[in-house]
Amino acid sequence: MRTTLCLFAIIAGLGLGHGGCGRDKASSPPPTAGSSAPPAAAPAAPAGVELFINDLTMGTVQPAQIAAWPRLDTLVPGDARKLGTWELVALEGAGPKPTEIAHPSGAYPDMVPAIFPGEGGGVAFGMFDPVELARKGKPAMREDHVKAIRIKVAQGGNRGQNDDGGGGAGDPTKLVLLVKTAAGTTPLTGDKILALPREAMPGNANQKGWRLAKLLEAAGVTSYAHLVLSDASGTNLVLDKKDLDDNTVPFIKLNKQGALRFRVLKKTGDGWNTSGDLRALAAIEVK
Repeated sequence: MRTTLCLFAIIAGLGLGHGGCGRDKASSPPPTAGSSAPPAAAPAAPAGVELFINDLTMGTVQPAQIAAWPRLDTLVPGDARKLGTWELVALEGAGPKPTEIAHPSGAYPDMVPAIFPGEGGGVAFGMFDPVELARKGKPAMREDHVKAIRIKVAQGGNRGQNDDGGGGAGDPTKLVLLVKTAAGTTPLTGDKILALPREAMPGNANQKGWRLAKLLEAAGVTSYAHLVLSDASGTNLVLDKKDLDDNTVPFIKLNKQGALRFRVLKKTGDGWNTSGDLRALAAIEVK
């Protein structure tokens, strides 16, 4: 009879668990003093993002790739990597309409597009200064919760073909600038260069980089009479210290190809002109 009453109580209402049936069950033991709470759930991995070129799918960029903060132009075929040929980038996400960036290379000059882990495990898109991207820093423009990216590339013609970004950019943290003195050669590595504070380039406050003297100081060079600068192609440029002053400034910036662009800037009236230019500085000989 007692068993029948218990079954009736369960059928009648599970919330009424304070009658005689409860006394026939062993109560659950209280948690011990040393017991720990269940482990917290791991953060969600970023989802993939589908990539299109002129409405043709290039496939899905996987979470492992996104975690490395890749430049978007490195993820497309070679004939679509010239950033100057990109007429439109449309970012499809949580909203009813995509976010569109017309001519991104013109709208954000000297910046590069990249994707990276975003909020809540989603995928984010950003337009980055190349140094900020190398530092995994803050983009100038950002869009979160991106699920698909559609790139419209110009067909035919020469528009944007001379853009200096083209998907072939190397990792700037792997750069090595060789500084040669009578005492030996000092390799100034990319991570050390990128850690140096930057300043606005003379004549263009929107671009940032380093005066040549700052890089020489980082390599332990505090005095010199002559410098021979060489780029990756073997082109040389000779500088005499006596020719340098506040109106003649040797300046270096990280360009969109991930190389050190060197210029000698001369003040002329209210503006600045370039009198020397190396596209990928590789070595400095101190004399």
